[in-house]
Amino acid sequence: MILIPAYLPPISYFKSVINQNKLSICINTNYQKQTFRNRCIIYGANGLHKLTIPITNNSRVKKDKDVTIHNEMQWQKNHWRAIESAYKSSPFFEYYQDELAPFFFKKQKFLFDFNFKILIQIFNFLNTSIEINETNQIDDISKLNQILNPKKASTDYKPYNQVFIEKNGFQSNLSIIDVLFNLGPETLDYIRSL
Repeated sequence: MILIPAYLPPISYFKSVINQNKLSICINTNYQKQTFRNRCIIYGANGLHKLTIPITNNSRVKKDKDVTIHNEMQWQKNHWRAIESAYKSSPFFEYYQDELAPFFFKKQKFLFDFNFKILIQIFNFLNTSIEINETNQIDDISKLNQILNPKKASTDYKPYNQVFIEKNGFQSNLSIIDVLFNLGPETLDYIRSL
């Protein structure tokens, strides 16, 4: 399967790859705005919260690997605060926070590199051994675009216990960190059961 790294991608992203033995990361695709490449959705006290990594504005078409993060903004600090606020009372936040927090305190120049590193860390959290390599071409970009499109119809997955479920009900297909912080080591089994 061929993918592009995304920012703390949704459960549907991992559902697509979790049973693969090999994963190819395409480094030669054109960047598309308003995708999970630079945004994720978490579940806070006031409902769904979108976190977006700001990118530098450049009108020319860019390859995914060339998109730079606009680090003059304090997006990392703000994102970590939002994540901490949303999940600090979840059962497994403390279990994962030490390995996840550094991504929000060390600046990265390129969005692709940042997303790739955080994706590898998520795979480590899931204890999966997927062989990952790079590729320069993709045959069918439509499937990739569907996986990365936050505007597609949301998939209703089976409920699990979420921090604010009593207040706002179950929210499906959020960022992978929602499942990790709420289910911990059971996350992989949950995704495989979908």
